[in-house]
Amino acid sequence: MIAASCALFAFLSGAVPVGQIVARYVADVDLSTAGSGNIGATNVARVVGRKAGLFTLVVDVLKGVVPVLVAQAALGDPHLAWGCGVLAVLGHCYTPYLRWRGGKGVATSLGVLVAATPAVALGGLGVWAVVVALTRRSSVGALVALPTVVGLAWLWAPGSLAWTVLLAAVVLLRHVDNIRRLLAGAELGLSSSRDGTTTSAAGDAETSGAEAVAAAEAQNADSSIMI
Repeated sequence: MIAASCALFAFLSGAVPVGQIVARYVADVDLSTAGSGNIGATNVARVVGRKAGLFTLVVDVLKGVVPVLVAQAALGDPHLAWGCGVLAVLGHCYTPYLRWRGGKGVATSLGVLVAATPAVALGGLGVWAVVVALTRRSSVGALVALPTVVGLAWLWAPGSLAWTVLLAAVVLLRHVDNIRRLLAGAELGLSSSRDGTTTSAAGDAETSGAEAVAAAEAQNADSSIMI
């Protein structure tokens, strides 16, 4: 009963679409139709802004950390805790709250690794950061980090290797479209929209406000001339 409760908690908490909620609250934007169309932190940063993207990233990582720690405390079995971590990632990737369409699972998988194998998580995060800095594409960083964490798990945490491979397989499956776009040279950068322009709902709002002020000043100037 406790194991089932932990599993259900892991899936349903992992399924909370944080990015979509943040985008709606901050900028009244539907992420499914903006930027890359993904609900993850990268697209939130691209569409809404860096602060919103960072908040989404932190919470998505916690969606992986918390279920694993809860399962470890409640069940005392590392394999059951890993299972709950995988369920959290699956919930994020296939969320029932958005008709089973979710994110890529990178941040939540990182959270699972942080809770289960911190050294592997740190190594994978370092590789991801370097690759993203060089390529300006989060998907490339994730795809390079996947074999990295599998290799590190083999070296440093062989008892977790099978679970790490499973996590990597889920994330890889969610990146099939990204791989196709990369091969076609059409993958978006960190701040690019589908039409090749920089996208920011907050920036659009600021631009609209500036345009409104300029229009008002022009109208006042015309009125003064007329008087």
